[in-house]
Amino acid sequence: MAGIDLIFICSCIRQQMKRTATILATLIIGIISSVQLSAQCDPDTVNCKDVGDPGQICPSILPKAGLNVLYDEVVTILPPGSYPFYGNELSIFYIEIDSVKNLPPGIDYFPNADTLFPDTAYCIQLTGTPTQIGEFALAIYITATVDFGGPLEYQVVDDSSLVITVVEALGIDPDPITEFRVFQNVPNPFSFRTSLAYYTPKQERIELSIYNILGVLVHQESESAAPGKHNFNFDGSELQPGTYLYRVETSEDYFTGKFMKSR
Repeated sequence: MAGIDLIFICSCIRQQMKRTATILATLIIGIISSVQLSAQCDPDTVNCKDVGDPGQICPSILPKAGLNVLYDEVVTILPPGSYPFYGNELSIFYIEIDSVKNLPPGIDYFPNADTLFPDTAYCIQLTGTPTQIGEFALAIYITATVDFGGPLEYQVVDDSSLVITVVEALGIDPDPITEFRVFQNVPNPFSFRTSLAYYTPKQERIELSIYNILGVLVHQESESAAPGKHNFNFDGSELQPGTYLYRVETSEDYFTGKFMKSR
């Protein structure tokens, strides 16, 4: 009987070891699969620079997406260290991404972190197969926890920085630029310098005028531009924080807009 009991016990031990090995193998496969599924993007810290310390998103212009073609792009985020709040410059403890809305159908976003701290680079991977053509201005909803004599949560939406354009066929521009156009300055808000791009279809003298909120002219410059896309690289380090209006004009046309000096 003792020998039979010993054989029975050994058999049970072997079966238990097989079950344990099976469970461990399943867990290992599950871990490997989860790692592969949650593969994270890498921020581009070589080409993305925070000029003037206002925070930065790169690239400022995303590549076009093709209808029913896999899209996979990485956006690098350099969080700002402060935030303008009713005339005050509040230090930011951290920023939390709540959601990204108005994505093209078929494309989703995957951040490498949900909480972003100043002086650290992060990224968001935009990937998927778009199923609808159009121009989609992404709305990034965030909650900034700022120092207001203590932690204070402040909800913000950025709906102007990133646009994904989905075209029916890549390589064909559905909206070629054929007339004078001015683009939103980058970065905005800015602390010291900002770049204001424009397109002119012919040789022109382009003039940039900047006014404060009271309509007083605070800066003016002009340049001769050949047909194509150009930039005014504006140094606003001497301006006081606040909202400013700008006017870019040619001999026949003009464009007006506004930007914010953060500090």
